[in-house]
Parts: sequence; C-alpha cells; structure tokens
Amino acid sequence: MAFLERRMKSHAVAPAASDAIETAKNPDTTTSSPDKNADDVKKEASRTFDAIETDLHLAASAIGRQAEDLRQRISDQGLVLERIRQDGEELRGQASIATQNAAELAASIGELAAASTRISQQVERSSKLSSDAMLIADEANAGVLDLRAAIGDIANVVRLISDVAKQTNLLALNATIEAARAGEAGKGFAVVANEVKALSVETQKATDVIVSNIERLQASAEASIQSVNRVIEMIGELRPTFATVESAVEEQVGATADIGRRADETAAFVQKVGERIGAIEAATRRAEESGGLARDAAGRMAQAAAGLGPRFTMMIRQSRIGDRRIADRLPARLSGLLMLRGENMRIETRDISNNGVLLRPEGLENVPVPCQGRLVLDGVGEIEVHLLNRSENGLHCSFGKMDAVVAAALDKRLARIMADYAGAVKRAQEGAARIEAALQGLLDSRRLTVNDLFDTQYKPIAGTNPQQFETRALARLEEVLPAILEPILASDPTMAFCAAVDRNGYLPVHNRAYSKPQKPDDPAWNAANCRNKRIFDDRAGLSAARNTRPVLIQTYARDMGNGTVVWMQEVDVPLTVAGRHWGAFRTAYKL
Repeated sequence: MAFLERRMKSHAVAPAASDAIETAKNPDTTTSSPDKNADDVKKEASRTFDAIETDLHLAASAIGRQAEDLRQRISDQGLVLERIRQDGEELRGQASIATQNAAELAASIGELAAASTRISQQVERSSKLSSDAMLIADEANAGVLDLRAAIGDIANVVRLISDVAKQTNLLALNATIEAARAGEAGKGFAVVANEVKALSVETQKATDVIVSNIERLQASAEASIQSVNRVIEMIGELRPTFATVESAVEEQVGATADIGRRADETAAFVQKVGERIGAIEAATRRAEESGGLARDAAGRMAQAAAGLGPRFTMMIRQSRIGDRRIADRLPARLSGLLMLRGENMRIETRDISNNGVLLRPEGLENVPVPCQGRLVLDGVGEIEVHLLNRSENGLHCSFGKMDAVVAAALDKRLARIMADYAGAVKRAQEGAARIEAALQGLLDSRRLTVNDLFDTQYKPIAGTNPQQFETRALARLEEVLPAILEPILASDPTMAFCAAVDRNGYLPVHNRAYSKPQKPDDPAWNAANCRNKRIFDDRAGLSAARNTRPVLIQTYARDMGNGTVVWMQEVDVPLTVAGRHWGAFRTAYKL
C-alpha cells in the first residue's frame, strides 16, 4: 500500500482520493463529512463514467453492425452493378451487330429502291412505247384502209378499162366483118379494125395483169389490215397489263421508299440505343467506382466504429475524474499461468498495476469474455482475475481478491518496475521542458502565433501514402525540434524513438531515421521509414496526446508496416505552451 500511496501522489491524484487511501491505511482516523462527500462524488462519478463507457461500447457496436450491414449492402449492390455492366457490355455488342445489320439492310433497301425506280422508269417507258405503237398501228391501219380503198378504186377503173377493151374488141370484130362485106372498099377499114382489135386484146391482157396484181394487193392489204388489227388488239390487251404493272411498280417504289426510310430510322434508333447502352455502361462503371468508394468508406466507418469504444474509453480515462483505475498500468513482461474453467494456458503480461493486468495468452481468440479465473504470476503468486474485454492488444483483466503476501509481492514488483523507469521518466520530463521552452520561444519571437502553433487544419500532402499532412506551424517546428530530439534519442541506445505530438496525435517532426522522403507506390516502406507529418490517432497515440497527468507509462503494439508489429513501452509527458495543453512528448522503448 505504501507503493500505491507514492504512485497516487506522484500522479497528482485528486485530494479526496488521497484522503480515502489514507483512511484505508489508518482505520481509526476520523473522516470528516466533506471527505465523505468527496468520496461519494468520486464513486458516483465512477459509476457514471462506467455507464457512459458501457453505453459508448454498445453504441459503437451498433454503429459497427450498421456499418458492416451497409458495407454488405454496398457489396451486394456492387455485384448487381457488375452483372448490369456485363449485361450492358453484351447488349452493347449485340446492339453493335444490330446497328451493322440495320445499316446493311438500309443499304440493301436503298439499292432495291434504286432498282425499283429503274424498273418503274422502264415500265413507264414501255407503257409510253406501247401507247406510241398503238398510235402508229392506228395510223398504219388507217393507211392500209386508205390503200384498200384506193386499190378498190383502181380495180373499178381497171374493170371499166377492161369493159371498154371488151367493147372495143367487139366493135373491132364487127368492123372487120363489115369491112369484109364491103369488099375492096372496106380493106382500109378492115386494117384499122384489126389494129383496134389487136390493141383491145393487148389492153385486155394488161387489164387482166393489173386485175391480178390488184387482187394480190387486195389480199396483201387485207392481210396487213388483219395483222394491224391483231397488233392493235394485242396492244389493247397489253395496255391494261402495263397499267397494272405500272401501278404495282409505283406501289413497290413507294413501299420500298417507305421501308428505306424505316430502315434508316431503325438504324438510327439502334445506333442511339447503342449510344445509350454505352452511356448506361459508363454510368454503371461510375456507379461501380462510387460503390467501391462507398464500400471502402463503409469499411473505414466500420473500423472507425470499432475503435469508437476504445477511443472514448481512453479519452474518459485520460481525464482525472474519469480514470477509474487506482494506479497506472506499468509495462512489464511477466510470465505466468491462466487457469480458466478447468483449463490452464501460458500467458505473458504486457502491462500491470495493483488493480489489473493486460495478458497475452496462447490462443487469444479462443478465450471467452467476460468470465472469471485464476492467474499465477511468476514471482508474485496466485490472484483472482476478472476477464473484462478482448482487443488486439490482449485480454484486459481486473484483479479480485488477493491475500496480503501476494499483495506485498505485487507492490514490490511494481516498485522495482517503477524504479527501472525513473531514468526514462526524468529523460522524458527534461526533454518535454526543452520542447516547451522552444515552442514558447517561437511565440515570444513572433516567429509563430498562438493560432499557428495550435493549428489543427491538417492539409493533406498530395501524392503521399500513407497520408502526410502539413500545418501552418510545420516549417518552424522543423527548424527547432530536430536539435532537441536527436540528442535525446542518441543518449540511450535502448530508445526506439522520441517525438512531440499535438493533442490529436499529429506528429510534425520525427527522428531523422523515420523522416525519409516517401517512395512512390511503396506504402509498406513508407509506413516504416516516413513517419513524420502523420497523424497517429490510435489508442496509444491519443492516450499520449490527450494525457494531462505528469507522466503516462504505457505499452502497445506498434505497426511498422509490411506486416511487422513491435511491442513498445512509452514514457509520455504532456506539453503545455502559453498556458494551453499542446500535446505530449513521447519517448518509446522496445518491450
């Protein structure tokens, strides 16, 4: 208990709590009413903060479940969008084929329309030619009829001539007979009569030839008339057919033109559909990208929600009234045995105090919490433990009943641990004082304003991974802090690093070994070697940054990137500048 009293005083524990401890040491001491009231207030505050912590854990768990549900829904939506995108790609391919086919169809219909137009022109020309042929046939028929009439007239004249010739022949015959009767006196007349008779005979022969020719002409004329009439009849029969064909061709041309227009419209429509499919596909890709970002954001929200409980718990416990621990946990690696429900498992401690311990057992994920068990620590003894919670750091336990011998052994071990940290505490306090003086000097020399020094508008530095940030005070801090940090780091070979952080865990200036320029596309290397200008708002980082007690000693697992985790122990001292809590000076050692 003596060690406990020294620890409480060294950490500026509230007077009421100190008085309560003194009363516990001296039961006969009479406690005044104000002390009782203060003790009651502290107990009530402790119960209140316990309730707040429980509610925060419940709220964080609910938020985490909702975030996980949201992430799952976004993932499901992403799968749907992926299927839509794949269907869109296939549909776009089909639309492209349809567009090509529609274009080819439109071209073919265009050629058909042109051919139909040519056919229509030929039909129209043929119809015109048939009409012209009809007119010519009519004219030929009229000419043949006129010829037949003329031939008839000629035949009539020839018949008249033939009749005259016949009469002349008869007259010549009669004249010959009369000349013969007249004797010698009629010889001259007989000669004339013979000549006339001969002439009439020749005339008769000529008329017979002419009649024969006329008959042939009449027969030819009749045949021509019949042929022309037949041509006229055939043309007359063809004209309705031409009219029907012409009408059908006109309808075909009109239908082909309409089909051509529709084919062009179809091709244009299919092309627009293809364009819309492309737009839908692009929108789907953007939706997939947005869904991916939302899924990542939901994942980060789930991680943030998972860290809300520990973070709020840490913030509450870093306040004087909200810290329900009787004593700080001190980093220590002690071996032991955890007896739990009939099973024994080897453990190693990470930190320990009079009222609790952080354990790293074998098969951490299989240990049920909450539950009760027994803990046997090497060099201390057997203690009743309550397993309260499980985190990535281990099992968080509080101590139950322990006998006086075990309590004395635990006090002795804690005193030895605290003595081991005396040099580290002094080194951290002296370093913090130098840093406070340097920051105050920046203000006094007006190289920085108070607002600049306490600037929390962290501006992301482009192209950095992990993300680095800058503030208005960064350049000045880079001027003054290395001269303080590097000698402190060099003073103890067991020290892993030392750095000043603000209240939000922003670490502007790190040791040179961890302040290398980042490499493009190598975040694992950057995480281990480029740790300056970053925000470390994990449990350990914020515990140090928000701590206002004289000293904070803690242990944690440090992620060095590329899957490397190193257990660290820290001695942290708060930094106060211009009467305001600026942050903390962190000094770390490998555990």
